[in-house]
Amino acid sequence: MSNNTDASSFNWKDNSIEWKDIIKKEARGYEKGDDLGEVQDIGQEFVVTERGRLKKNKFYLPKQLVAGYDGEVLWFNISEQEAEDNFKKDRPPQMGEYSRYKSASVTEQPNTNTNDESESSQRDLQKYIPLIEKRKIDSVGTDASYTNTTAGIEDWDSILKKGVKTQDEISVGVVTAVNDEGVIVTSEGAKEEFNFPKNEIQSFNGQEVVLNASYDRLNQFKVKVPR
Repeated sequence: MSNNTDASSFNWKDNSIEWKDIIKKEARGYEKGDDLGEVQDIGQEFVVTERGRLKKNKFYLPKQLVAGYDGEVLWFNISEQEAEDNFKKDRPPQMGEYSRYKSASVTEQPNTNTNDESESSQRDLQKYIPLIEKRKIDSVGTDASYTNTTAGIEDWDSILKKGVKTQDEISVGVVTAVNDEGVIVTSEGAKEEFNFPKNEIQSFNGQEVVLNASYDRLNQFKVKVPR
């Protein structure tokens, strides 16, 4: 299955997903899976996401830089650093401020050299979200398009019994098991258990595991523990 984000791979006509349908969905950077927060609101030219627990940061991400929506995650052609540098704001951007991103958009329909169709492309982006296939998962449960090389983990058993914290430095618990599907983390006092896919592991320094996930996203990895 292809992860191509070329505009020709989008089926706009049959797309029934509208922007309002992705409120509270997860946003990520397409290249490395960077956490860009949770979608809170939709503007005419931007998507508002929010990230953080103790300190909430808002990001106003240009619609023109959306790579696509896979049914679970809204992907952007934006890295975490770019989001921090350019799109973290206390107030919405002014109308037209993001117009410079139109030429860089991969979500526009292919140019057929007519102004009418070019304008139609822009109207489609205002109403619809381009759909893409979900990322292909390899045989060990990691995402083939952004692997765990950044985590620096060759021997996954080495993280057993190590502490785990979120991207925003909130302690989660300790690693109690590792399997092909993911990493099992148990909270202090065994009150909660989480199953994190291996592609959610950001780094390991030999003593502590850091997740790609923020505290706000922990519930999606929570496992029901029999009592």
